[in-house]
Amino acid sequence: MKGRIFLFLAVTVLLATACKGKSEKPLEPADLRGLTKEQLQEMRQSIYDSHGEGEDLTAGETARVEQLRDQERRLDNAWIFGEWRERHGRRLIFRDDGTVSVGARDGAYDELGIYKYFQAEEPSYETVWTLVYDAAGHPVVIVPQPAGDDLLYPFTGSRSSVYERTGDLQTSVETGCFFTKIQ
Repeated sequence: MKGRIFLFLAVTVLLATACKGKSEKPLEPADLRGLTKEQLQEMRQSIYDSHGEGEDLTAGETARVEQLRDQERRLDNAWIFGEWRERHGRRLIFRDDGTVSVGARDGAYDELGIYKYFQAEEPSYETVWTLVYDAAGHPVVIVPQPAGDDLLYPFTGSRSSVYERTGDLQTSVETGCFFTKIQ
């Protein structure tokens, strides 16, 4: 009898730990693919509802709530989704699950605005993009680079073209790259 009770308690603890660990796991982009804004809001609310009055969220739950809010901001600006091209062939493909394909770069603009080709091409890469708003309320897309400063795409006036910047929201410089949306 003691063996069965011990086995029952051990299984219960393992299941509770497994369930808790699963809820703490960060969301993958594939988990967000195809979800509506209402579904995201319901997921966020269920995290809040799982806590009592005045009870704080865990670090994992806080991270999940922030991921869900990021995705809601992306869906609010769905016009960003799709392919964007730079005049020298570089491309960006923003997807609804928060991923972005950043195309290979074979050159850069110098301080006079002249495009200079590199000896070796910078390879393309995949990452996750974030959407924030500047002080004036305009959307700014942030794309992390494997090395160096983030790439910024401030959509201040147009929804069909954007100048690329590098740095952070406080201090950034134009790269000279001008992207237009492929319809």
